[in-house]
Amino acid sequence: RMSWEKPSMEVIMIESTRHSCIQCFFSKLSEAFIFRELNEARDAAKKYFSFNPFVLLPSVLFFGKFYSGLVSFWVARETNNKFESKHWKKIGVECKDEFVKLSVAASAWNFENKSFLLQAEEHFCSRNFETAETLYDAAISSSKIHKFVNEEALANELAGHFYLETGRRHRAVHYFSQAFEKYNEWGAVAKANSLTAFLDYSDK
Repeated sequence: RMSWEKPSMEVIMIESTRHSCIQCFFSKLSEAFIFRELNEARDAAKKYFSFNPFVLLPSVLFFGKFYSGLVSFWVARETNNKFESKHWKKIGVECKDEFVKLSVAASAWNFENKSFLLQAEEHFCSRNFETAETLYDAAISSSKIHKFVNEEALANELAGHFYLETGRRHRAVHYFSQAFEKYNEWGAVAKANSLTAFLDYSDK
């Protein structure tokens, strides 16, 4: 017969504090990513990963891997330090691989679009631009089919940044315009308005 000891109040409090910290840093990470605040997203991601956040409830685990993967690929592209870039890309690939495994075991309906978007960002990092283009469009299409308006907006926005950063400003306008429309449809007016600067820049 197996013995089982009730955890002490101290252990319960430590675990509760740990989970609260993970949730806090995940919120900061995802918010900074959504509003394109690179330094804040990077700093929050470092703190988030320091807690080994992937021993969590499934719903938190999925979104944790999704957003931390997106942040990691973004930081990898933006840093000028080759070692740092390689480090962040490695984290992004690990998050992407784990997310894809989880999504296959769970539900294509809920996670297919997110898997496509993580893969698109990975190929953007690796400069496989043609493959990235296909995957951004796949993420947008899957989000639309499965009626995830917010993630359709996000996929369009990231595709816009992809085209902008690869020197195709006029194509970027289309994707940013779609993102602007979908964020407004979702009710995220402040986020939609934050894209007007990118639209103006793209059209110059």
